[in-house]
Parts: sequence; structure tokens; C-alpha cells
Amino acid sequence: MITHYRPTTPDFDWQQLRQLAGEDTDFEAELLEMFLQDAERSLRELERAIASRSLQAIEDIAHSLRGASANVGASALALAASQLEQMARSGKLVNPSAAQGLLQQIQKHCQRIRIHLYSTPLKKQAQK
Repeated sequence: MITHYRPTTPDFDWQQLRQLAGEDTDFEAELLEMFLQDAERSLRELERAIASRSLQAIEDIAHSLRGASANVGASALALAASQLEQMARSGKLVNPSAAQGLLQQIQKHCQRIRIHLYSTPLKKQAQK
């Protein structure tokens, strides 16, 4: 178990990740790495979709990111992705700065997860 692998902020459900990985710390690190790689790709796609005001693309990408985030326990990231998804679904993307703000929130959540992953013994265990 990785009791030392808990951030001070309540934006990540580490128990969810632990259960998903079957309490295997190496697998937890691997899951987070895969999640972050996919999230980075989704963020690039969202940037392009927001710039082109493609509501359907924004909705689809945000929906996928929301689900993946929820699966690994990234609850705050899932919430921001859900808000972006709802904004696109409702057609209320008349102000791209609101969408950009949510995109920045998602980027910050990803960065916090990445920093935590690479600054904990969990990552060192996974690299063995």
C-alpha cells in the first residue's frame, strides 16, 4: 500500500487508484503514466477544438477525458472536464475564454498529478 502517496489537496481519490490497480504500486504508477500521456494528447486536441469552436469535438474529447479522469481518481480534473463538456453540449461556448479557463484548470491538475507521481517513491519503484 502507498499511504505516503497522498497529496494534501482533496482533488484526487487515491483510494480509487489503489483499488483500480489492485493495490499494486508499480501498476498504480503505470496507470498514472498512461493516463497522463492520454490526457496530454486530449489537451492538445481540446486546444485545437476550442480555437476552431468545434463544439462536437470539444464535447467528445472532454467526455472521454472526464471518464478517464474519474476512473483513475482524478476527481477535480474530471469535474473540470465535465464542465467543459456541458458547456459545449449546451452550445454556450460563445465566450472561448471560459473554455480556455477550464482548459487551464485541467492542465494544472495534470501538472500536479505529474509532479506528485515523479516526486514520490511510487515512481522510483515503477522504474526498477
